[in-house]
Amino acid sequence: MVTGGRRAAQRTGPLAGPVDLPGLEVAPPGVLPVPGNRWDLALAVAPGDAREPAPVHDPGDARDPADAREPAPVHDPGDARDPADARDPADARDPGDARDPGDARDPDDASDPGDARDPAGTCDSAAAHSGAHSGAHSAARSAARSAARSGAHSDAPARGGPPSVTVVVTHFEQPRELARTLHALTRQTGAGTTWRDVEVVVADDGSREPPAVPDGVRLVRQPDRGFRAGAARNLGAAAGRGEVLVFLDADTTPEPGFLSAMVRLPACCPEALVVGRRRHADLAATDPAAPVEQVGPQRELPAPAWLDDAYAASRDLLDADERSYRFVIAAVLACSRWLFEGLGGFDETFRAYGGEDWELAARVWRHGGLLAHAPDAVAWHDGPDWAGRDEVERRARKLDETLAVARRLDGPGATTTGLRLGPPDPVVVVAEGLDPTGVAVCVDSLLAALPRARVHLSRADHARLGGADDRLRLGRPDLRTASRLLEVRRPVRGPAAGWHAVLDALTGGDAPGAVGVGGEGASGDGPGDGAAEWLRLTDLRTVRRRRRWARAGAEGVDALFGETTLTGLDLRPVAPDASLESYLGGWG
Repeated sequence: MVTGGRRAAQRTGPLAGPVDLPGLEVAPPGVLPVPGNRWDLALAVAPGDAREPAPVHDPGDARDPADAREPAPVHDPGDARDPADARDPADARDPGDARDPGDARDPDDASDPGDARDPAGTCDSAAAHSGAHSGAHSAARSAARSAARSGAHSDAPARGGPPSVTVVVTHFEQPRELARTLHALTRQTGAGTTWRDVEVVVADDGSREPPAVPDGVRLVRQPDRGFRAGAARNLGAAAGRGEVLVFLDADTTPEPGFLSAMVRLPACCPEALVVGRRRHADLAATDPAAPVEQVGPQRELPAPAWLDDAYAASRDLLDADERSYRFVIAAVLACSRWLFEGLGGFDETFRAYGGEDWELAARVWRHGGLLAHAPDAVAWHDGPDWAGRDEVERRARKLDETLAVARRLDGPGATTTGLRLGPPDPVVVVAEGLDPTGVAVCVDSLLAALPRARVHLSRADHARLGGADDRLRLGRPDLRTASRLLEVRRPVRGPAAGWHAVLDALTGGDAPGAVGVGGEGASGDGPGDGAAEWLRLTDLRTVRRRRRWARAGAEGVDALFGETTLTGLDLRPVAPDASLESYLGGWG
C-alpha cells in the first residue's frame, strides 16, 4: 500500500511477454554512416520510423520547444562538413576497402570473458566489470555465427585477440601541448598484448595554421566555424580504422599505461563507454619530451573533488544510473568503433565549449550501453580545472553548456521541469478503445502532474480534445530519443503525487524493467478496460538491451528484466458516467 502518495512495489518476476515497440531503436544525430554493420546492436532504424507524428494543433502554430535542438543558426546548412576541408581526397579511404566491424570482431565473443583471451590477461578485470554491470551478458552469444566472413579485411585479428586502436587527438591552436601529447603516445606500453596496433589521428578544429605532426600521424582538419570539438572527433574517428577508439585532447597528456587501461574494457565488452582519470598540472614551462608521469605530480593542481567523490560512490561507475553521464569527460574517453558508429558519434550541433561528451554518454546509456571509469588510465591536463579559472567566464560558459545539454536530454537532473527544452518524458500512448470523456480527464490530470510528457493518440475524436496544446499528437510516437513509455490502458486521475510515484518506480539501480499500475476494479472487465492494469510504464533502455541480447541468441534473457506491480497509489479510474464538467468544476 501507499502512504502519502509514495509507492509500494511488489516484484512480480520477469518482464512479461514480447515487447513490440517500433521506432525506438536509434537516437539521432546519425552523423556517421554505418554501412554493413553486422554487429546487430539493435541500433538501426527504418526510415519510416524516423518521422514524428503530426501535432494535433494547427501547423501554423509555434514549434514545440522540446523539438528544438538548437536555435536556427546552429542548423546553418553552410556548416555541413566538406570532405575537401577535412583531408586530401587522395588520402580518403575507399568505402569498399573499409573494414566492416562485424568482419573483425564478434561482440558476443569479445564480451565473453571466457572467449576473449588476452595474452596479458588484461581482459579479466575488465570483463569482471562488464559482467557485474550486465549480469548474464557473457551468455549472449550468437546461436548462428557466420563461419566465413568473405568481406573481412586482411589484417582482421584472430577472434578473441587484442584489438587495433585509433587514438583521436582533438586540437585547436595548441602546438606545444600537442607535441607533448604526441610524444607521450610514443611511450605507451602494452603493444601486442592489450592492443594489436595503434594509429594516431590529429583532428584539428580550424586552427589558423595546420599543426605539425610527426611521420606516421595522420592530420585531418575542418574549417573554423566555432567550437566544434564533437565534429572534430567524428572527423578523426572516420579517418581511422581501429576497432577501439580512444579520444584525447591536445592538452591532455597520457601516462605510459594510459592506452592499456583504456582499451581493456571496450576490447572485452563493446557496449562500454570508458572514461579515464584526468589529473591537472601546470606543464607550460616543462619540456614536452619530459616524462609526464614524473613532472605531472611535481606540478600538480587541484582536481575537482566532486568528480573523484562520484567515482568512489559509484564504484568507478559500476553502480551507474541515468544521471551518471555527468561523470564522463571526452578528453579521456574510449569505446568500440561499433558502439560509436552505431550511435552516430558525437552530436555535431554543439557549437560552444562542453556538453557534447555528456550528451553522448547519456545516449549510450539510453540505448543500453554501459559506463565505466578506469582510474588507472591517467592523463594530465595542462592547466587548472574549471573551478580554478575566471569566475565570470566560468559561470557564463557553464550556463551555456547546461542549456545546451538541457535541450537535448530528458529525465531528472538533465533538463528543466517547467520549460520544455529537451525531449518529452515520458512518452504517453493512449489505448484506442477508451471513452473520449475519460481520455480528456485522464490526459488533463496527467499533464498537470507531468508537464514535460507528450501524449500520442490514435483517434481523431481523442486528439481534438487537446485543442492547440502541442503536447498532444495524433499517431504513433517516435521513440528513438525516449527513455520511458507510459501506456494508458484505462483512464485514471489523481494528484501529482500519484503520477510521480509511478515514475519513481523506475528510478534507481535496482529498478525493474516495467511497472504495472492497478487497484480495485483493475480486473479487465470494466468498460474500455481491455487489460488487467490501468497504466504500464516501460523503461526503454531495458527493452533495447533485451532485444539486443535476444538477437544474439542469449538464453534466460527474460529473467534478467523484472517488472513491478503498484497498488494503492493516489490514482483512481475515471468513472464510466463521469463528465468533463463535473471534473473541471470539482464536484465529480
